[in-house]
Amino acid sequence: MKQQIRKFKHALKYLLRVFMIKIRNGPLKGEKWIAATASKFILGTYEPFKTAAYLQNLHEGDVVYDVGAHVGYYAAIAATLVGKRGQVFAFEPRPLNIIYLKRHIQVNQMSNVQVIEACVGDKSRQCRFETRTGTGTGHISEQGDITVDMVCLDELFSEGELPKPNFIKIDVEGGEVLVLEGARRVIQESQPIILVATHSDSKHKFVTDFLDSFGYKYRILDKKGGSGDTEILALPKKQTIK
Repeated sequence: MKQQIRKFKHALKYLLRVFMIKIRNGPLKGEKWIAATASKFILGTYEPFKTAAYLQNLHEGDVVYDVGAHVGYYAAIAATLVGKRGQVFAFEPRPLNIIYLKRHIQVNQMSNVQVIEACVGDKSRQCRFETRTGTGTGHISEQGDITVDMVCLDELFSEGELPKPNFIKIDVEGGEVLVLEGARRVIQESQPIILVATHSDSKHKFVTDFLDSFGYKYRILDKKGGSGDTEILALPKKQTIK
């Protein structure tokens, strides 16, 4: 029964992708958004701490890697902040999310966003991905119900397919270790601002140790938490944390 309900909800969300509404407040006020998404997107109140980090640290002309782009809320904020001279690379493997993500980009004419239909990890390969969850909590899993492509940031960067980033956002429901392991060169050479969500104590320790090894300074965005995740904003030592 649960599986049937899940399939029905998925089909309903697919059908409702055509119904748009304007975002009421926040950095995307006035932009069009699919009505069937979370109400906090429409109200402009989604994750205020992370949104504030974008507003304070992104600038005209910046290059942004959005790893785990979901339906594109942060990709859209980034696109607005970096302007026509900037670029946003949005990585998302989940098929339904990709449909929503592309529609949001299209209807809002955000030509500076490029969608990469893949998850991100330590090397290029295929992997199993779990979608029998909420649209924001899909994740890499050996027991996953679909197969998706995985790309590696260092490989894409070395091949010239990605420019140096100024800002990397990582929110991949436990896959943050793989993302960072596959981004050592790009981080070393580019020294971008990094905004990363950690999803367990062990992964949090890996991330902070990783950041220490690259000489980053960092802080927790919302010390009260609330969702079970920890959001870390990390900057090279030469920059000031806002």
